[in-house]
Amino acid sequence: MKKINKCNRNQPQSRAEQAKNRNMRLAGELKERTKELRCMYAISEICESSGVPLEDMLQGIVELLPASLQYPELACARLVSHAGVFRTANFLPTRYRQKAPLIVNGRRAGTLEVCYLRKSQRGAGALFLKAELKLLYTIAERLGKIIELKDAERELKAAHEKLHSLLRSVENSREEERKRIAHELHDELGHALMAIKIDLRGLRDSLPDAEAIIAKTRNMDSVIDTTIRNIRRIAWELRPILLDEFGLQAAISALGKDFEGRYGIRCSVRICSRAGQLEKSVALTLYRVVQELLTNVARHAMATKVSLVLNSTGAGLALIFRDNGKGIPESAMSGKKTLGLLGIRERVYGCGGTLRIQGRRNRGTCVSISIPLRAAKEAK
Repeated sequence: MKKINKCNRNQPQSRAEQAKNRNMRLAGELKERTKELRCMYAISEICESSGVPLEDMLQGIVELLPASLQYPELACARLVSHAGVFRTANFLPTRYRQKAPLIVNGRRAGTLEVCYLRKSQRGAGALFLKAELKLLYTIAERLGKIIELKDAERELKAAHEKLHSLLRSVENSREEERKRIAHELHDELGHALMAIKIDLRGLRDSLPDAEAIIAKTRNMDSVIDTTIRNIRRIAWELRPILLDEFGLQAAISALGKDFEGRYGIRCSVRICSRAGQLEKSVALTLYRVVQELLTNVARHAMATKVSLVLNSTGAGLALIFRDNGKGIPESAMSGKKTLGLLGIRERVYGCGGTLRIQGRRNRGTCVSISIPLRAAKEAK
């Protein structure tokens, strides 16, 4: 009976030991899963950070890997890819390691590996857990997606830069052609018409006093005057001489005065003195932008008043253009009929500037443009 009682006393202790061991095992597994989750969360934070170069992103992720393993003080990591080789400061290749392939765009593009610098007290066979190996492959897969995305962003950025460069080149060619045509209209055709006008007046003075002939020559004289004015206007629109000779301030002031006289829309212009010292390319960009904005007002806005302010700021130049018309709707800003706005955007973005357009129904439109100091620097 005593032996039976002794076994009965030992049996509850054995169950307690089993429960204790099970709890310790679960606690250990929970600790390892927590480290893995922290690693994945930290990787997500790095990936979501804006403006971080790919190289810095990959290096940061590699440095996170040892902390996710069960013996972080013994662990090191390395990533080999076409973007470079990234490693922890203590990395040494040992025989205690695990690897996962890096797949980018369906092709093997490198390897992600973790190593232990030496065996643990439990031996080499217990170094890597199955969950850790799964985590390694998961991180390698995610790194492949990150590299794919960053490569696509880099290619897209390069394509945009090439497109902007092409557009600037085309625009520069157009401006040169406009300048050439404007000079030919003003110098060649304008002078020829003026010579015809002088000859016609001389011919009229030498004719006999015939009322019909004199009236006819006067009509011809009037047609020539009108043609000369139109030629000057077209030449001015192609390439404003004031912009080349007197700067942006004089050119935009004359543009606003001409707009007010032609369309009967009041035009208030206020321009800082620094605008007259801009580089020619930036001055021409701002002039074309204002020209296009005034054209849009005349065609679409149904406005009675326009104001234009060009100020110097600490960061560069700021252009504020307002009208009191019907206001541009949000849907119209990217429609097929807004090629003028598209041209304005390309011109502004080509200078590294920003553009903001706000329209309120029956309360007008406000266009805000900023040109950074590096683009709006003074001419040397």
